[in-house]
Amino acid sequence: MTNEVTFPLISGNISIDLINTEVVRHGTRHDLLTKPEHVIAWFHTLTKENIILSQQFNMDIEDWAEGALPHLRELRSLLRESYENVADGIELSSDWVTDLELFIRQAPFTYQLIDDKLVLIPIGEPAKALVSLIALDALSLIDSGQLNSLHRCANPECVLLFIDTRGRRKWCSMKICGNRHKVTRHQQQKKKEK
Repeated sequence: MTNEVTFPLISGNISIDLINTEVVRHGTRHDLLTKPEHVIAWFHTLTKENIILSQQFNMDIEDWAEGALPHLRELRSLLRESYENVADGIELSSDWVTDLELFIRQAPFTYQLIDDKLVLIPIGEPAKALVSLIALDALSLIDSGQLNSLHRCANPECVLLFIDTRGRRKWCSMKICGNRHKVTRHQQQKKKEK
């Protein structure tokens, strides 16, 4: 792949990481999941960071990335709308939970011991298995209460979401928006001093 895509994994939660495959650069929204090659790159990024394990899938990603793309985009759309509502203080609808449960039913789970760790293994075609894991993560965020700590980045041009349970974090990431804000503030300060 000549143009390598970099995915902002700022949450450690696969459902939020899926939403964060839409970013804003230079004032324009960019979709980082538009081709099967992007799905492959995102999958490898997730496995490299141990967010998912390749052993959770019964085929190589290269064989099913194209089929996964529309499922991922559909789920991302559902999650983005609901997660943004949560970040804005709007309650989730019960229909949303039902929709997530339907995604999971397409690839229910069994368990396997991998490296002395009990791992969920979705049963079914891999594209639906990945979506099932993402839907389960979203439901787990509700169950644990962490979804109540979901926030938007303080940069009004940024669309990334993150969880902050301490209530002190303002930026999606210091590397992404926090440093930009510091640099802009520093430059404005220097202009005032002149």
